[in-house]
Amino acid sequence: MKKLFVFLCCLLACMFAHNALSAQTTVVRFMVELPGQGISQDSAVYLAGSFNGWNPKDENYRMTRKDSQHYNLEVPCFTGKDYEYKYTLGGWENVEKTMEGKEIDNRKFTSTKKLKINDAVVAWNKPAPKTEAQNALTGMLSKEQIEKMVQMKDSFTKNLGPVVPQLMGILQKFNTNLLADNPDPVAGRQFTTEAVGVVSQVLESLTHTLMRVMDMFTPEQKQKMRDAMKNSTNPGDLIKMLTDQKATMENK
Repeated sequence: MKKLFVFLCCLLACMFAHNALSAQTTVVRFMVELPGQGISQDSAVYLAGSFNGWNPKDENYRMTRKDSQHYNLEVPCFTGKDYEYKYTLGGWENVEKTMEGKEIDNRKFTSTKKLKINDAVVAWNKPAPKTEAQNALTGMLSKEQIEKMVQMKDSFTKNLGPVVPQLMGILQKFNTNLLADNPDPVAGRQFTTEAVGVVSQVLESLTHTLMRVMDMFTPEQKQKMRDAMKNSTNPGDLIKMLTDQKATMENK
């Protein structure tokens, strides 16, 4: 759920920037070489960046396999626009890293006609073992509970659809006022209030969804989660416990 808000913010920024540019587009060709022996044939490489809301597993940005070490992809971009990106194996837990396992700066480019980008990934992130809190629900939830959680998440995501153009419209008005020779402070505050109102609705919907999820759990399941969270120093572990269950079900 938390990642959904990050994605929403990135998507809004990306769409807002697009409207400020001309409609002229071009295609940028990416070619990447992977470390070592590359990856197995049933794995995949993805591009995640400012062109797709930093989605680490966007099937529209899944690269084409040439062999185990080489992949390529053609990406439509706005001509003359600056972009940032990284390579992943389908999740931020498997994003590219330095040889020492440290974070790398975002890769950058300015789109031009017939631009070809040749990259090399030197190493992938190796996820740390899951904490006790993250493992608390493993094997404890029923298939029916997990399926209901997935349905609620999908419903919440679908309901966010109308929010994007609504917020973008507010941002456009805010930007127009801000760039005026004499910006109207009253209008600026009004647009801010409108944006806060929309975001508040999203937060209320998220809270309602989480409450419905928690209502599905038995007292014993809730107690097990409480016990796990006592040893957790990261409040986000509770959300992580819940969102990990979809992957658990798919791997059964």
